[in-house]
Amino acid sequence: MSGNNLESEEEVQKHLPLNREEVAVLESHLEKWDNALGKDRNKVWKDATMEARLKTPKMDAAKLRSRKTNHGEKKDAKAPINLGRKWTYQMVVGTLWKKELLKKIEDETGVKAGEKDMMKHYSKYLGEMVKSLTEVEVEEATEQAVEWNKQGVPPDVQADTARRKSEDIL
Repeated sequence: MSGNNLESEEEVQKHLPLNREEVAVLESHLEKWDNALGKDRNKVWKDATMEARLKTPKMDAAKLRSRKTNHGEKKDAKAPINLGRKWTYQMVVGTLWKKELLKKIEDETGVKAGEKDMMKHYSKYLGEMVKSLTEVEVEEATEQAVEWNKQGVPPDVQADTARRKSEDIL
Protein backbone atom coordinates (compact mmCIF):
# COMPACT_ATOMS: atom_id res chain seq x y z
CA MET A 1 0.00 0.00 0.00
CA SER A 2 2.84 2.35 0.70
CA GLY A 3 3.92 1.96 -2.96
CA ASN A 4 0.62 3.42 -4.09
CA ASN A 5 1.08 6.45 -1.86
CA LEU A 6 4.55 7.07 -3.27
CA GLU A 7 3.30 6.92 -6.84
CA SER A 8 0.49 9.36 -6.14
CA GLU A 9 2.91 11.72 -4.36
CA GLU A 10 5.22 11.67 -7.39
CA GLU A 11 2.32 12.49 -9.71
CA VAL A 12 1.33 15.40 -7.48
CA GLN A 13 4.87 16.76 -7.66
CA LYS A 14 4.94 16.51 -11.48
CA HIS A 15 1.68 18.40 -12.08
CA LEU A 16 0.60 21.64 -10.48
CA PRO A 17 -2.99 21.74 -9.19
CA LEU A 18 -5.55 23.70 -11.20
CA ASN A 19 -6.48 27.14 -9.94
CA ARG A 20 -10.10 28.29 -9.42
CA GLU A 21 -10.38 29.98 -12.81
CA GLU A 22 -9.16 26.88 -14.65
CA VAL A 23 -11.63 24.67 -12.77
CA ALA A 24 -14.47 27.07 -13.55
CA VAL A 25 -13.65 27.02 -17.27
CA LEU A 26 -13.54 23.22 -17.36
CA GLU A 27 -16.81 22.95 -15.39
CA SER A 28 -18.49 25.32 -17.84
CA HIS A 29 -17.67 22.89 -20.66
CA LEU A 30 -18.70 19.79 -18.68
CA GLU A 31 -22.33 19.78 -19.85
CA LYS A 32 -21.24 20.09 -23.51
CA TRP A 33 -18.82 17.19 -22.93
CA ASP A 34 -21.54 14.96 -21.48
CA ASN A 35 -23.89 15.64 -24.41
CA ALA A 36 -21.25 15.20 -27.14
CA LEU A 37 -20.13 11.96 -28.73
CA GLY A 38 -17.08 10.93 -30.81
CA LYS A 39 -15.48 13.72 -32.80
CA ASP A 40 -17.69 16.33 -31.17
CA ARG A 41 -16.05 15.47 -27.83
CA ASN A 42 -12.65 16.20 -29.35
CA LYS A 43 -13.86 19.69 -30.30
CA VAL A 44 -15.27 20.29 -26.82
CA TRP A 45 -12.01 19.05 -25.26
CA LYS A 46 -9.93 21.30 -27.49
CA ASP A 47 -12.08 24.36 -26.76
CA ALA A 48 -12.07 23.70 -23.00
CA THR A 49 -8.33 23.18 -22.74
CA MET A 50 -7.50 26.19 -24.90
CA GLU A 51 -9.70 28.41 -22.77
CA ALA A 52 -8.30 26.92 -19.53
CA ARG A 53 -4.73 27.51 -20.72
CA LEU A 54 -5.50 31.21 -21.06
CA LYS A 55 -6.35 31.26 -17.34
CA THR A 56 -3.15 29.55 -16.18
CA PRO A 57 -0.70 31.62 -14.17
CA LYS A 58 2.42 32.68 -16.00
CA MET A 59 5.64 30.91 -15.03
CA ASP A 60 8.73 32.80 -14.13
CA ALA A 61 11.72 32.50 -16.45
CA ALA A 62 13.61 30.06 -14.20
CA LYS A 63 10.73 27.56 -14.18
CA LEU A 64 10.36 27.80 -17.95
CA ARG A 65 14.07 27.21 -18.50
CA SER A 66 14.01 24.17 -16.23
CA ARG A 67 11.14 22.62 -18.24
CA LYS A 68 12.65 23.23 -21.66
CA THR A 69 14.65 20.53 -23.40
CA ASN A 70 17.20 21.58 -25.90
CA HIS A 71 16.79 19.32 -28.91
CA GLY A 72 19.60 21.07 -30.75
CA GLU A 73 22.29 19.94 -28.33
CA LYS A 74 24.84 17.56 -29.71
CA LYS A 75 25.30 14.23 -28.03
CA ASP A 76 28.55 13.59 -26.28
CA ALA A 77 31.09 13.01 -28.99
CA LYS A 78 33.14 9.87 -29.04
CA ALA A 79 36.61 10.14 -27.67
CA PRO A 80 38.90 11.11 -30.55
CA ILE A 81 41.52 8.55 -29.52
CA ASN A 82 40.01 5.09 -29.50
CA LEU A 83 42.80 2.86 -28.22
CA GLY A 84 40.31 0.32 -26.91
CA ARG A 85 39.46 -0.95 -30.38
CA LYS A 86 40.06 -4.48 -31.63
CA TRP A 87 43.35 -4.55 -33.44
CA THR A 88 43.90 -6.48 -36.67
CA TYR A 89 47.21 -7.24 -38.33
CA GLN A 90 46.43 -4.68 -41.07
CA MET A 91 45.93 -1.99 -38.44
CA VAL A 92 49.17 -2.97 -36.73
CA VAL A 93 51.06 -2.74 -40.05
CA GLY A 94 49.50 0.66 -40.78
CA THR A 95 50.42 1.95 -37.34
CA LEU A 96 53.96 0.64 -37.15
CA TRP A 97 54.96 1.44 -40.74
CA LYS A 98 53.06 4.69 -41.08
CA LYS A 99 56.16 6.81 -41.77
CA GLU A 100 57.32 4.51 -44.56
CA LEU A 101 53.81 4.45 -46.01
CA LEU A 102 53.50 8.25 -46.02
CA LYS A 103 56.95 8.61 -47.58
CA LYS A 104 56.05 6.14 -50.35
CA ILE A 105 52.81 8.04 -51.09
CA GLU A 106 54.68 11.35 -51.19
CA ASP A 107 57.39 9.95 -53.49
CA GLU A 108 54.96 8.37 -55.95
CA THR A 109 52.13 10.91 -55.99
CA GLY A 110 53.69 14.12 -54.70
CA VAL A 111 50.96 14.49 -52.05
CA LYS A 112 52.32 15.35 -48.61
CA ALA A 113 51.01 14.11 -45.28
CA GLY A 114 48.20 16.26 -43.93
CA GLU A 115 46.91 17.39 -47.34
CA LYS A 116 43.33 16.65 -48.37
CA ASP A 117 44.33 14.43 -51.29
CA MET A 118 46.34 12.13 -49.00
CA MET A 119 43.27 10.10 -48.05
CA LYS A 120 42.58 9.33 -51.71
CA HIS A 121 45.85 7.40 -51.87
CA TYR A 122 46.28 6.15 -48.29
CA SER A 123 44.03 3.07 -48.33
CA LYS A 124 45.29 2.00 -51.76
CA TYR A 125 48.95 2.11 -50.70
CA LEU A 126 48.19 0.54 -47.31
CA GLY A 127 46.48 -2.36 -49.08
CA GLU A 128 49.47 -2.76 -51.40
CA MET A 129 51.81 -2.74 -48.41
CA VAL A 130 49.76 -5.40 -46.59
CA LYS A 131 49.65 -7.60 -49.72
CA SER A 132 53.40 -7.33 -50.15
CA LEU A 133 54.11 -8.73 -46.67
CA THR A 134 55.67 -12.15 -46.36
CA GLU A 135 53.97 -14.90 -44.36
CA VAL A 136 56.43 -14.40 -41.51
CA GLU A 137 55.69 -10.66 -41.36
CA VAL A 138 51.92 -11.33 -41.41
CA GLU A 139 52.32 -13.82 -38.54
CA GLU A 140 54.38 -11.31 -36.54
CA ALA A 141 51.81 -8.57 -37.13
CA THR A 142 49.00 -10.94 -36.17
CA GLU A 143 50.81 -11.88 -32.97
CA GLN A 144 51.30 -8.20 -32.15
CA ALA A 145 47.60 -7.53 -32.79
CA VAL A 146 46.66 -10.33 -30.38
CA GLU A 147 49.11 -8.98 -27.81
CA TRP A 148 47.80 -5.40 -28.19
CA ASN A 149 44.22 -6.66 -27.79
CA LYS A 150 45.13 -8.49 -24.57
CA GLN A 151 47.65 -6.17 -22.91
CA GLY A 152 47.02 -2.83 -24.56
CA VAL A 153 48.93 -0.68 -27.00
CA PRO A 154 52.59 0.08 -26.21
CA PRO A 155 53.24 3.52 -24.69
CA ASP A 156 55.25 4.78 -27.68
CA VAL A 157 52.34 4.03 -30.06
CA GLN A 158 49.92 5.67 -27.62
CA ALA A 159 52.13 8.76 -27.43
CA ASP A 160 52.41 8.98 -31.21
CA THR A 161 48.63 8.65 -31.62
CA ALA A 162 48.00 11.24 -28.91
CA ARG A 163 50.47 13.65 -30.53
CA ARG A 164 48.79 13.34 -33.94
CA LYS A 165 45.23 13.57 -32.58
CA SER A 166 45.97 16.45 -30.20
CA GLU A 167 46.70 18.79 -33.12
CA ASP A 168 43.18 18.19 -34.45
CA ILE A 169 41.61 18.71 -31.05
CA LEU A 170 43.48 21.91 -30.26
